[in-house]
Formats: sequence, C-alpha cells, structure tokens
Amino acid sequence: MEEKRVADYFVVAGMPEQPQLLQENIFNDSGHLKAAISTDPIIDIGVFFPAHGEKVPRGFEILEYTPTGLYADLNFGSVRTTACFIYFRRGREKPPLVDIGVMYDGAERIMPDAEIVLQTPGERVANVNNSSAKTFLTFRRARPDMPCNELVVTDLCVIVPSKGERPPHAFCQIHKTLNKGMMGSDVYLCYKKSMNRPRHISYQPEILHRYPAADHNDFPLNLCPSVPLFCLPMGSSLELWPHAIQENERRRRAPIAPIFSTFVLTVADGTYKVYGSALTFYEDFP
Repeated sequence: MEEKRVADYFVVAGMPEQPQLLQENIFNDSGHLKAAISTDPIIDIGVFFPAHGEKVPRGFEILEYTPTGLYADLNFGSVRTTACFIYFRRGREKPPLVDIGVMYDGAERIMPDAEIVLQTPGERVANVNNSSAKTFLTFRRARPDMPCNELVVTDLCVIVPSKGERPPHAFCQIHKTLNKGMMGSDVYLCYKKSMNRPRHISYQPEILHRYPAADHNDFPLNLCPSVPLFCLPMGSSLELWPHAIQENERRRRAPIAPIFSTFVLTVADGTYKVYGSALTFYEDFP
C-alpha cells in the first residue's frame, strides 16, 4: 500500500544534559536569530522643572535629548515658559508600566486602572502644558499576576515634528501635543514596548526526542541539523522569574499559554524546502 504521512517527524527540542551557551552575537553564520541583551522595563515615570531647582530622585534617568539631539523640553520653542523634562526609572522590583498616555485635564477621562503624574519632585503641579489648560502624563502598571513575558514599556523619546523628527523605529507616538500654548512647537511623547524577558541564559537547543527513531529513506533528519534552532530561534532559555513565582504566590500568576509558530528551511543542497510547525512552552526547572 502507498505510505501516507501526516508529518515526516515529530521532535522535542530543548536543553540537553550538557548544554552549551548560545553565542552573544545576534546572528550566526547561517542567519539564525540568537539571544539578544534584554533591557530592564520602565517602572516609574515623572516630570520636573530644573529651573526651579528640582532634582530627580536617585536611580532615575532624565529624558534629556530628542532623537536628533535637541533638548527634550516639553515646552520646546515657547517664550517665557519654564522648561519641563521627563524622568524615568528602570528595574524589576515592582510591576512594569504597560502603557503611557497624555490627558487634557477637564476634557477627557482615563481608564480605571490608569494613574496620573500629579506632582513633581518639588511638590509642584506636574502640568506639562504652558497654557492655562492643564496637561498631565498618565500610565498603566502591569497586574501583579501578569505573566513575565508580556509586552511592557522599555523606552521613551520626545520628538518635535516641526524640526523634521519622526518616531524612531518600533516606537508608538501619542498623538496629543504636550505644548498647547500659542507659541512654541508641537511636542509629542513616544514609547516603545518590548517583551518583558526576565533574567535568562540561552543555550544551544538540541533534539531531545524524536519520532520515528529511524530516518525515512526519502528524507533523513540529519540533512537538517538546524531544526532545533528553527524550533527555538532564541535558544533554549533558562529564565529566572521574579518574586511572584514563589510557592505561596504561584497560584496567583496567570498561566502562560504555549506559542505556536511555523517555519520553512531549505535543505543544504537547495533541492527542496522543509515546512515545520513548532509549539513552544514553559516548564519548571529545578
């Protein structure tokens, strides 16, 4: 009878008993994506007026320049107004920010789980607008039970479109000008969201199990040695999750659903292509 197969092989790819570290460079010789250096998410944001002698709290960074090197003054170009700058802090000791917003006071409402930046470090009103109408920054913080691989805010920037500036690649622009006065340029806040990867080490993945155990004559599995990396493009990662994975809090953390993806690889001699599907999942590691 004619042999018919749903798939050529089923494999389980992961970290072997004697793992080897994945190289730190982004791409290897064959072009496969490798592990990248992760950035701590942003966990706090605020505004301050340096002309009034205000100082940012310890551990915070100042968003001082725009992408082209202009001062990231939220009142850029305004006359007889106090310069206003954004400061922020990165870390992992509290839930990260998942959204940034701009609110025109008295003209709109914010989401129930959002917070408003109301005060500066000098206890002044954190109004970033130089006109009589008040404008505040808002933010939303992740829930304590949020999976640690969700999208979170990882970068901020300020742009002045009248000076030819545009949002950098992968940044989302908030289409509400921060400078609403009669004078001055429109100023916009942009933010970037990335996967909140915890502390991790990436290892070279290998095939741990396979079915069938014997190769098919028309397609030996050893013709595609890069199958493990196609199944796990970022490598087999050993991740140190934050404090919420402690035993007494594990029940509260939202479960992380498996990730389904597809890939196509070309056999070394280029004679044909192989199509694959991968289901990536997490498991506890002692």
